Amino acid sequence: MRRLLYLGVAVSVAGCGPQAAAVGPSAAAYTIPATPSTQAASPPANAAEEAILGPGGMTLRQEIGAVMMVGFKGPITPAILADWRQHQFGGLIVVPINQNATDPPAIRQLIQSVRGVMAHRVLTATNQEGGTVCFKETRVSCMAGAREVGSRSPEAVQTEMTTMSTGLKALGFDINFAPVADVWDGVHPPMSERSYGQNPQAVAQDVAAAIAGIHAAGIYAVAERLSAQTPQTGDWIPVQAAIASHVEFVMASSSQLHMLRTELGYQGVIISDDLQLGPLSPEFPPPSAAVRFLANGGDMVIVSHDIAVADATYDAIREAVLSGHYPRTQLDASVTKLLNLGLRYMP
Repeated sequence: MRRLLYLGVAVSVAGCGPQAAAVGPSAAAYTIPATPSTQAASPPANAAEEAILGPGGMTLRQEIGAVMMVGFKGPITPAILADWRQHQFGGLIVVPINQNATDPPAIRQLIQSVRGVMAHRVLTATNQEGGTVCFKETRVSCMAGAREVGSRSPEAVQTEMTTMSTGLKALGFDINFAPVADVWDGVHPPMSERSYGQNPQAVAQDVAAAIAGIHAAGIYAVAERLSAQTPQTGDWIPVQAAIASHVEFVMASSSQLHMLRTELGYQGVIISDDLQLGPLSPEFPPPSAAVRFLANGGDMVIVSHDIAVADATYDAIREAVLSGHYPRTQLDASVTKLLNLGLRYMP
C-alpha cells in the first residue's frame, strides 16, 4: 500500500458498473469488461468443479472471494452490500482516502454491516503505523513514526504499537498493516520515516517488538515489504525476525515470493500490495496481476478502491481456476491458511 500509506491513508472501493477505473497515476486506465459478473450457466465441466466444496465447506465462488481483500470509496450503500453478499470477499480494508466513515461509530457500523452479509468470517484491516501513517477518523492516538520511536528502544516500539492497535481492535479491526520491515537505504525520503532505520539488526529488533505489540492488542500483524529496490542480503534480516515472531501476514511482490517460501521457509499468508497501484507493475492491470500473484504462490490480493475492479478481478481468478492456470488445490491451501487465522484473534 505504498501510495496510500505515503498519503497517510487506508483503503476502499467505488461504485459498481462497467466503466473505466484508474489503476494508478502512471498506468493506463483499465477498462472493466461490460460482461456482468453474474455469468451464464457454465459448461458441465465447470459446474462439476464448482460443486466441489473446499475448506470449511466453502464453494468455489466463496473461496475465490476469500482470497481477496477489498475496499471501496464513500459510505456503504445497499448496492455495495449486495455486491459483497454476492462475491463474499474475505477481507475488508478501510482507509482514510476512501472516505468511508467520519467517526468511530460510523466505522464500527461499516464493519458490522459487511459482516452481516457474510457466509464466512471477514478479516477487517486498516493501517496505523504512527507518524504520517495514521487514520484520524478512528480517533485512535497517532503516536510517533517508526524512525522516531525506533531511536528510543524496542520497548517503546512495542508499547506504542500496543496502544494504537488496541484502539483499532475496539473498533472491530482484525489486522493492523504494520510494521514496515524494510531497512532504509538512506536515499528514498518516504521510507526514511516509515523504516526503523538503516541497521538491519536494529530494525529486526524493532520489527519483532512491533509485532509483539500488535499481538498484545489481540489483532494480526503484517510485515510490509515496500521497497521498490532489489533487496540486499541484509534487507531480509527484519523479515526473518518477523517470521520468528509468528507474524500472520507478509506483504510482498511476485518477485519476492520465491525468496519468502524457499529461502526463508515462510509458510504463513503472503498478501499482495494494493493491485490498484499502477507503479507496482504497470504492465499488469489488477485482474491479471492478481492471477499472477496467486498462481506464483501468494495467498491473498488487495484491490483497494473500486468495487468494479474487484469484481473483474474476482472473475479473472475464477477463470484461472476453471482453466487450471491457478490450481484449485493451491486455492484450497490459501483458504485453509486464512480460515486457520480464526483460531486466535477473530471475534
